Amino acid sequence: MELKDAGTQPNWIKLNVEQTAFYRVQYDDELAKRLRSAIAAGFLDAPDRFGILDDMYALCSACKQPLSALLSLMGVYHREIDYSVLSCLIDIAYKVSSVVSDAIPQSAADFKSFTINLLHFEAENLGWEPIPGESHLNAMLRGQILELLAHFGHEKAKVEFIRRFNAFLNDRSTALLPTDIRKAAYIAVMQNATNSDKSGYDSLLRIFRETDLSQEKVRILSSIASSPDSSIVREALDFSLSSEVRNQDALFVLRGISREARETAWLWFKENWEFIWKNWGSGAMTARFIAAVASPFSSEKKADEIQGFFSTRLQPSIERTVNQSIEQVRIRAQWVKHVQQQNGLVELLKELARQKH
Repeated sequence: MELKDAGTQPNWIKLNVEQTAFYRVQYDDELAKRLRSAIAAGFLDAPDRFGILDDMYALCSACKQPLSALLSLMGVYHREIDYSVLSCLIDIAYKVSSVVSDAIPQSAADFKSFTINLLHFEAENLGWEPIPGESHLNAMLRGQILELLAHFGHEKAKVEFIRRFNAFLNDRSTALLPTDIRKAAYIAVMQNATNSDKSGYDSLLRIFRETDLSQEKVRILSSIASSPDSSIVREALDFSLSSEVRNQDALFVLRGISREARETAWLWFKENWEFIWKNWGSGAMTARFIAAVASPFSSEKKADEIQGFFSTRLQPSIERTVNQSIEQVRIRAQWVKHVQQQNGLVELLKELARQKH
């Protein structure tokens, strides 16, 4: 479709208006550029902003578009305020961060800086504490943005998280650590936890043992394996199988494993497979364990290793999950290779990291 200059009329077109149909749209470079300008100028409604971003991510992860195209698109969302669009952006940021870390590890910090800068506007708007009369979506969004800042190592946020967490340790009723940002604070605490300094980890376990609130226990379980220190993650995984954790809650620990501890989690899973199978058997929990531990990898070698491990352990109840997990690893491996073949990404990410919005 050729678009000609129409004077004062928009010279762009967006297909699948308001995302009412089930298909992806791939735009050529020129039209994609015009759509970025339209988004930046505020011409598109939230469902269409969501759709353009979601489509671009899907095409990029399928190696149909270069990562540079997705990064350029992400950059125009720096003043986004809609919950669904920002939630999509945050989800994409986590996934792209993992791929960048595997494909071009020297650019991992630059991508994180780029993402933090993107979210700075809304982070400042939402602040640290609940705003009287705000919507529940804003409360949820505050937690999501602050969790990303914690995961991505934002230094100023980390200092503030630790300050508020220490206040919470001294007074569980303090207003400095409301429930919607508590998990983010716990993640920030675990980013500092190491085998030589386990004070943060030990503090979280103490809170876990003192509270009777299941939601608080889940927040802690979801955070204690987010440390980059593999020995701490190993201890958290062992704790998940202890009598202190309800069977149905053990999965929360596995879903919170840091990228740095993927291999540790996989080794732990193999060592504890007999116990896991005996304890959970053919139920859905076993399948979820497998998906949480196996699917985060991104190499053909690891896909082959996972396939080899289950070749003598496959049961009908887990066959589908095992195959899906291996497929996800192979798809991500292809994406990593595709990213590695793209020129100029290191320089682009350096430039994007320097941009302040």
